[in-house]
Amino acid sequence: MMKVFLLSMLMVTLYCLFVPTDGYAQEDTFDTFQEPAVKNNTDKKKKSKRRKSGFFFKDSGTGYRWSNGRNEIRLGGFLQLDSRTYFEDGIDLGKDNFLLRRIQPLLEVRLGKTYRFYILPSFSAAPGILDVYAERRFHRSFNLRAGKFKAPFGLERLQSATALAFNERAFPTNLAPNREIGAQIFGEILGGTTEYQLGIFSGNIDNSAGLRDSVINSNNSGFDFVARVFAHPLKHTGPEFLEGLGLGIAYSYGTQRGSSQAGDANLPAFISPGQQSIARYARGAHADGSRERIGPQLYYHWGPFGIMSEYTISQQNIRFGTVSDKVTNDAFQVQLSWVLLNGDASFRRMRPSKPFALESIGSLGAVQLVARYSALNLDTKAFAHGLFDRDRSVSKAQDFGIGINWYLNRNVKFQIDYDQTHFSHGAADHHRPTEKILFSRMQIAF
Repeated sequence: MMKVFLLSMLMVTLYCLFVPTDGYAQEDTFDTFQEPAVKNNTDKKKKSKRRKSGFFFKDSGTGYRWSNGRNEIRLGGFLQLDSRTYFEDGIDLGKDNFLLRRIQPLLEVRLGKTYRFYILPSFSAAPGILDVYAERRFHRSFNLRAGKFKAPFGLERLQSATALAFNERAFPTNLAPNREIGAQIFGEILGGTTEYQLGIFSGNIDNSAGLRDSVINSNNSGFDFVARVFAHPLKHTGPEFLEGLGLGIAYSYGTQRGSSQAGDANLPAFISPGQQSIARYARGAHADGSRERIGPQLYYHWGPFGIMSEYTISQQNIRFGTVSDKVTNDAFQVQLSWVLLNGDASFRRMRPSKPFALESIGSLGAVQLVARYSALNLDTKAFAHGLFDRDRSVSKAQDFGIGINWYLNRNVKFQIDYDQTHFSHGAADHHRPTEKILFSRMQIAF
């Protein structure tokens, strides 16, 4: 079975090397208006070409267009094959493994410039429907989306999984919403320099994709109001080296209520970069009122250099027996990247300026070096009041990671990164052992 799978992956990789890369390419990020700050004249010329009706078979996927190319249905998706090697052995420290991290095909239908329908199922460890929504475009400054999709909050969460610099997202994602059922308005204002999203959502627990029993599901007991504004303040005014600066802030407020019954707490768990559980609330603790999040965020790209940073604070009322606390947890990250050759840094999935292909085998594609520091701080008051078990939950985690990413072309990517995470507390003998893990990934995306 494994031989058949590896042979299939080889065939798909070879296909990607043969597919022409000059065709119309859909963007793969959640934010349709998360445009690059520096305009690319070449891409603009490509998009200006009139599309013809009929079947298409490009690096963006395959599909069919009709009505003189105004409408289309597209099949795409991506696959990520990972390995994890842990350098520390012990209970709850992780076991070396080889896994299909993500298998996510997508179906997208566009009717002119007005309507868009999108569905993204997942067939990996937790199968189900990740995204399913419909959009109605009214104006560049005002549009409507309804269904299940990423709530507009965490910067790295809003980044496509195909564009991640590291195999796993940093600690702020632990405190941010993931997929939720809801509706939002969104668009661009102030001359295209600022984007906004404003919506009401079902209010899942932090970092929950809303997958349960292989169907669309919402693990919540209330509703969340979520708002986000992100601006490129110098996009049109220069100087050029500052046009790639983006600044934003996200905010959410809602209510969550649970009970002391097992499975009904409506509280999150916290995981490490190695995807191990590092903290949980005590059994019997449960959500009991308001939950508020705030997240300032930024990125900056100029030529080969890139930086991305965000800070997230999550406050939630939690009850444990007769004790009721407003628990405040926070996390931040700073991520640096440098493209060594054949490309520029970007928030989106990188497109090498000289992609590797069998007809141009002299090009090596793009190579990127990355580094990251991230930290998670859990409320010390919650430990003092027994909401966390100090012997099983860390009070602080600090992660440092480095890596190298090789983009052969827009479709094929290989990466390897090393993460080392130091913990405070989290074990009966004082501190949980440091997590040291080597990741690798092969990614195929359309």
